[in-house]
Amino acid sequence: MEKIVERLKKETNNLSDIIYRIKYINDQKIYIIYNEPLVSSDKISDFIIRSLDHIDEKYKKKIDLYSVIKNDINNFKVTDVKNYKDIVFYLHNGFTIILFENATALAFETKRNLSRSIASPTTETTLRGPNDAFVEDIQTNTGLIKRRIKTNDLWIENLQIGRNSNTRVSIFYMNNITDKKLVNEVKKQLEKIDIDNIIDSGTIKNLIEKENKNAFPTIATSERPDRACNAILEGKVVIVVDTSPFVLILPNFLNDIFKSTEDKYGKAINVSFTRIIRFFAFFITLLTPGVYIAITTYNQEMLPTELLISFASQRSLVPFPAFFEALLMILSFEILRESDLRIPNFSSSALSIVGALILGEAAVNAGIVSPIMIIVISVTAISALIFSEPEVIYAIRIYRILFMLGAAFMGLIGVIFIFIFFILKLSSLNSFGKPYLMPYAPTYISGLKNSFIRLSTNKQTNRLPYLSKNKTKYRSDTK
Repeated sequence: MEKIVERLKKETNNLSDIIYRIKYINDQKIYIIYNEPLVSSDKISDFIIRSLDHIDEKYKKKIDLYSVIKNDINNFKVTDVKNYKDIVFYLHNGFTIILFENATALAFETKRNLSRSIASPTTETTLRGPNDAFVEDIQTNTGLIKRRIKTNDLWIENLQIGRNSNTRVSIFYMNNITDKKLVNEVKKQLEKIDIDNIIDSGTIKNLIEKENKNAFPTIATSERPDRACNAILEGKVVIVVDTSPFVLILPNFLNDIFKSTEDKYGKAINVSFTRIIRFFAFFITLLTPGVYIAITTYNQEMLPTELLISFASQRSLVPFPAFFEALLMILSFEILRESDLRIPNFSSSALSIVGALILGEAAVNAGIVSPIMIIVISVTAISALIFSEPEVIYAIRIYRILFMLGAAFMGLIGVIFIFIFFILKLSSLNSFGKPYLMPYAPTYISGLKNSFIRLSTNKQTNRLPYLSKNKTKYRSDTK
């Protein structure tokens, strides 16, 4: 026992936050050890110390102190500690360690509540639907999921990742729905991770996604429990990471970025119209600058004469080519967008609006850009705001510049070549063994029915066949 205490003190450099308290019960010495910033002093006082005092008063003869404390102490979670490594793990996870003379130990959960309370989502806002969001505590996040899925078929597998952080990572899936090959592949990828620290789910996402292979995300992130639960029930896997308010959802497909959790709570006809708008917005924000550059630089014959004259008169005072003009405005907008994200909330919106107005008006008056270019970039930027996933916006930004380069060198032919490259690149991607363009390529008719438009709830009778072999989703009495 003394050697363990000495080793702990040596390895922690006699850290004052770790408290070592000696107590005698029936002349038997024990150590009470806890990490003060991580534990609740009330829990230690009310449950640990009082229970030990009661044991000391109750038993006046020689007893098996280990068994008595394990059975009599007033704590709902007690764990047998088998080795020194476990002592360190539980000590740094908010447990109180009781160390006995024969070097055995017990760990009692006395964690302090260090997480914030459940609040509304900040990045995935909704007009209808639940307004709770994940927090940094994995137990709370697990409860938010279990609150919605009340069945024994919801299976959870836990891992410890990070040599120094020992971060708890939980894998959620439906045992009777999810493809076991997908679950095994996810576990395999997670077990391969060998890194010092895991502080947020984004680190795991980058490690298992092979981030350098593509721009579009093959793993989705979400702070909404209802979205995570819908994904689990569809046959996907959800990864929850302690200390992170964002969970990982996989596999993720291109079609998923056009869907919203809110779609499930609205009328089918209204949601279908909104989805069509999202598809149009995707191609508008991706192609508009490139198409404008191509038409004004190489393919003027495609414009009506009156419109061509209008464009030419507006650009007559602009000394730069259309590509440089568009690139300058896009970079200005991206700088404004990044500054909007970084500065305090109370001033961000006002500064962004003022910055955009001043820059746009000043650029036109100075003859740096034409008024029509302001319109083109504005439409492009507004269309991108439909998508809430940051990595989708960043991917669109990269391909938008590629389309602009293609248009600057070869006109519409260059735009077409870049579009072919874009489709081929997306077709080559996969998300944990599933093609990224499902259900378009390969084509699944059942998946197409609920992609561009949303079917009414009583017609959504089957799960997507490429996600689960257990296709039955609903049972409709009107079927």
